[in-house]
Amino acid sequence: MKVSVVTLLQESNIENFNSGLEVLKKQTLGFDNMELIVIDQAESKSEEQIIELAQLAKKANVCVQHDNSLKVEELRGKYISFFDFNYSTSPHLYKNLCREMDKHSVDFVSANLITSIREDRNLAGAEEVIGAGVNAMAGLKLINKESLLKIAGENKIEVSDSFIELLNINFYLRPFTFKYVNKQFYRNKFTFNESYVNNSISHIGYIAEHVDLSASEKSVSLVKVQLLKHLTFLLDKNMFTDNLSEEEQAAAYDVLRNFLGFVSKKEIQSNDLDGYTPLFNMVNKKLDEEATHYIKLLRSKRHWYEQTNKYKQYFEKNPYDLEESLSWKLTKPLRLFSKWSVEVKQWFYKVFLLTLAAIWKPLTFNRKIWLVGEREDQAEDNGYFFFKHCRENYPKEKVYYIISKDSPHLYKVKKLGNVIYHSSLKHKLYMLVADTYISAWTFDECSYPAPKKQFIEMFGKQLAKKFTICLQHGVIIHNISPYLHKDRYNQNLIISSSEYEKKIIQNTLGYSDQEVAVTGLARFDNLHELSPRKQILIMPTWRRHLFKINKSSFLRSDYYKAYRNLISNKEFLAMIERHNISVKFYIHNQMQKFMDNFVVEHPNIEFLVKSTATVSELLKESSLLITDYSSVSSDFLYMNKPVVMYQFDPHNNHHAPVKEIQYSNLGSIVSNEDELVQTVQRIVENDFKADRQYVKNSQRIFKYKDQNNCQRIYEVIKQKTS
Repeated sequence: MKVSVVTLLQESNIENFNSGLEVLKKQTLGFDNMELIVIDQAESKSEEQIIELAQLAKKANVCVQHDNSLKVEELRGKYISFFDFNYSTSPHLYKNLCREMDKHSVDFVSANLITSIREDRNLAGAEEVIGAGVNAMAGLKLINKESLLKIAGENKIEVSDSFIELLNINFYLRPFTFKYVNKQFYRNKFTFNESYVNNSISHIGYIAEHVDLSASEKSVSLVKVQLLKHLTFLLDKNMFTDNLSEEEQAAAYDVLRNFLGFVSKKEIQSNDLDGYTPLFNMVNKKLDEEATHYIKLLRSKRHWYEQTNKYKQYFEKNPYDLEESLSWKLTKPLRLFSKWSVEVKQWFYKVFLLTLAAIWKPLTFNRKIWLVGEREDQAEDNGYFFFKHCRENYPKEKVYYIISKDSPHLYKVKKLGNVIYHSSLKHKLYMLVADTYISAWTFDECSYPAPKKQFIEMFGKQLAKKFTICLQHGVIIHNISPYLHKDRYNQNLIISSSEYEKKIIQNTLGYSDQEVAVTGLARFDNLHELSPRKQILIMPTWRRHLFKINKSSFLRSDYYKAYRNLISNKEFLAMIERHNISVKFYIHNQMQKFMDNFVVEHPNIEFLVKSTATVSELLKESSLLITDYSSVSSDFLYMNKPVVMYQFDPHNNHHAPVKEIQYSNLGSIVSNEDELVQTVQRIVENDFKADRQYVKNSQRIFKYKDQNNCQRIYEVIKQKTS
C-alpha cells in the first residue's frame, strides 16, 4: 500500500463529501494503491451519503470509523496524507508527491497551496489568506510514516483539525527534511463564515498551548509571525466584529492575549504588524469592547483611505470638468440613445398595458373588480380571511388575491381560485382594470408590482383613481401615525374593531368619521370554535432600533438577552416539563433573520418562522400568549385567553401607548424575568383561565363578538364603492 489517506468527515465538509471522494477515486496513483480512513464525525448525512459510506466500508482498502483515535503504526501506507473533502485537486497529485518522496527520501513533501475561496465582499484576496495563514506552511503533505511516528510515538493520536494544524507546525519546528512540489494546485471550497473564524482562532489557541513558541530560533519566529498574521487577519474582518457574539469575541481575545506573550515588539514591527499595536495594547489591558470598536474604526478609516486614493487616481487621469473631455463628448450620442431607448421601451410597454386594459375591462362586462393582498408572501391575516369569505359566499364577484409564486401559503389561496401572482403581467393588468384595492397593510406598501417606483411613474394617474381600503394588520393599540397617517397613505376607508379603536384612528391618524368603519376585523371570524392545547405562544414584536443592526450588536441588545434568558430559565423549563406544556417561539417577521441565535435544545420548545408556521393557527391553538407590545394581544383578549406583556424596556421601544386602549386592559404587565415566570406559573396553575377583569374588558372593548365581521366589511365596501 503506497499511501494512507486520513480524512475527517465533518458538518463543515459534508456537502463536498461526494465530490471530494471523486477526487480521490480519480487519482492516477490508483485508488487501490491508497488506504482510505474516513473518521465519521458528521451527524446530518443524507441517505445517499449513508449508502456511499456503507459501500465504501465494504472495500478492503477503506476503513470507516466513528472513533477519531488513530494508531499510526497500524496504518498500512508507506506514506501518510491528511485530506479534507472540501479540497479539489489535480488527479495527478498523489502520484507526483509519491514520485518526489521516492526520489529524494525526505520526511515529507508539501504541495504549494493556491486557494480560491467563495468569500464575502469583506474578505481580502486569496493571496492575503496564503500570506497570513497557517495553511501557507501546511499545504497538502505526504508524510513518511516513520517521520510521523517520531512525533506521534506508539500511542494513539486523536485526529482533529487542531491536531492536524499542530502536526503541521511540528514538522516546521523540528529538523525534518522536506521538499515543495511547485506545480500542484488544489482548491479549497469552504465558505468564509462564523464557524470558520471560530474554528481557526480555536486552532491557533490550541497550537499556542501545545507548541513551545518561547524559543527564539528562526523557524519558531517564522511560525509565530505567520500565526499572529493569520489571527489578526481573522479579527480584522466584519465577520468577527459584526457576527460573533461577545463570548466568542472574548475567547478570541484570550487567544490573542496568550499569543502576544510569545511575540516580541521587534517581531511585530519587522513583519508589518505595527499598525495593530493599539489593538494589541487594548487586548493586553483586557479592554475587549474597546478593541472591537477600534477594529471597526480601523476598517472604516482604511476603507475611506482606499476610496480617496481610488478617486484621486481617477481624477488625475481624467479632467475635473468631465463634460469638456473628449471621451464625454464622443460618448454623448451613445448616452442619449441609451436613455432614449429606455424611454421608448417604457412608452411602448405603457401603451401596451393601457390598450390591453381598455380591451379587457369591457370583457368583464365592466363589473367591479377588487384586488386583495397582504405581504406578498403571506395569506394568514385580515386580507386572506376577507378574500376567503368573498370566494366562499360570493363566488361570482370579481375578487382576486395577490401573492408571490413561492409563498408557503400559496396552496391555501389556490384552493379558493382567483389567484394573481405578484409582479406578473396579469398583476400589472389587473392593477389598471380593478376599481378597489384592499389590503391588511396598505396596498401600495405590499401589493404594487415590482419595480414599484417605475410602475407608479408610468401609471400614477390611473392609480390615483382607485378606491383604497385598509383592513388592518391588527387592532391599533399604539400611536402609529408615522406609518399609517392619512397624509402619507391617504386610505379611502379603514376598518376598525371597536369604537375605542376608531377614536385612536381619528385622533392619531387624521381620518374622519366617514373614513373609519367599525365592523370588527376579518380574521376575528376565525377565532371561534376553539380547542386550545396546553401550549404557550411567545411572540415578541419588533424594535425599530434593532431592525438594521448587525448580529454582534443584536446579541448585545436587551431584547435578545431578555427572550434568550427566558427560554433558558431553569424555573420556566422545569414548569413546562412538569405540566407537559409545549412552547412555540415566533418573533416578528422583521426580526426573524436573528432567529437562529435564540434556538435552545429542548423537547417542549419549537422555534418557528414564517415559512414553518401560520400565525392565525398559532393564535387559535395556544392557551397563553407572552408578548411585549404586539397587537396580537388583542386577538387573545378577543378569545378570552390570558396575555402576559413582558415590557422590560418601556423607555426603549417605538411603541407609543394611547389612552383609549391601554396595555393593562389586555393582560398582565411584568417588567422582569422573575415576575414573568411567576405570573405564567399562576396562570398555568389556574388552568390557563383569563382573569375576570380581562373577560369584562373583552366584552367592553370589542363591539362585535360574532362571526359576521367579514360580512359587515363586505357590505360597507359595497356601499362605499357603489
